[in-house]
Amino acid sequence: MSTRIGVVGLGRIGRMHARNIAQEPGVDELVLIGRTEGKLEDAKAQLQSELAPEAGPDLRGAHAPAGRDNSPVISTVVLNEDWTDGLDGVIIASSTHTHPELARTALTAGVPVLLEKPIGLKLEETAALSAEFEALDVPIMVAYHRRYDEGFQSLRDRIHSGDMGTIRVIHSAGHDHFHVDPEFIPTSGGVWRDLLIHEFDTIPWLLGERPVSIYASGSVLDEQAYADNGDLDTATAVITFESGVQALISGARNIASGQDVNTVVYGSDAAYAAGVDSKSPVVSTEPGVSPPESTYADFVERFEPAFRREIRHFLAVIDGDATSLTLPSDGIVAARLAVAAEESVRRRIPVRLDEIDF
Repeated sequence: MSTRIGVVGLGRIGRMHARNIAQEPGVDELVLIGRTEGKLEDAKAQLQSELAPEAGPDLRGAHAPAGRDNSPVISTVVLNEDWTDGLDGVIIASSTHTHPELARTALTAGVPVLLEKPIGLKLEETAALSAEFEALDVPIMVAYHRRYDEGFQSLRDRIHSGDMGTIRVIHSAGHDHFHVDPEFIPTSGGVWRDLLIHEFDTIPWLLGERPVSIYASGSVLDEQAYADNGDLDTATAVITFESGVQALISGARNIASGQDVNTVVYGSDAAYAAGVDSKSPVVSTEPGVSPPESTYADFVERFEPAFRREIRHFLAVIDGDATSLTLPSDGIVAARLAVAAEESVRRRIPVRLDEIDF
């Protein structure tokens, strides 16, 4: 039986998913789906170049799986009423405002979906869309890729093993190497809905606890385009959980030393971290400690193994060998935190999550 996987939306994320899934054994045909034939052909040509045997790791990806002798057939389809025909699964990585209708069309047609976050343009829609999509009883994964990252999965296991003792405090950083493209800022969702939404998803998932409140603050330090669009380039937040554990989060754009995403959990008996490694872009000022030889260029490089594990999990879900780790309803907590953070910045006070009614 051949496996035919579609990718809708061929911007940076869509092309990355297309490259990754084309390198997985068992995928016989990759279907690039979009609105313009010319752009589809350009994306196809670029992908074929990246998949060529002579392409180096910079194109194929440093963690490209070994052992595949041939690439799948790559075809193109212009979006129309029949775009789901013959697909065994589809990755939706198009503009956020298109997510609900595209996901609805695929799921109604019985096609499993890997949907880039968020599931809708307005986070306030999250609960309603989650209920609608999950009621269709067709597999769906929302692309909160950190849940598929080995480091974060191991950190979660450490927390729940009890070996750390009482969990006391969490420090989490979501620092982008570069500024957002100015053209993307107006539609990005901002620092809370775009950048730190991953912290808002990951930390409650790690703890297995309900957040109670959030106190958020932020500023624009060096890029007026954020302020012009009501956004921030530097932000902090403190989340308080039911047990009293507090998570301290920082988010920033344009950290010249490199991409830095890490979460440190301090317990009474032990402390563990995900994302602290030889490429962490922090130089110690202690004598005799060497700086990192290289750092991560961006989030795609930082999380390449996680993105590939996410794709493999999606293929296993399609085959019936696994279930989604990231259902649409799993994103409701993150959505509430993002909306509450915005409200906290506006009101300059802590905001309880039970005040945020979707």
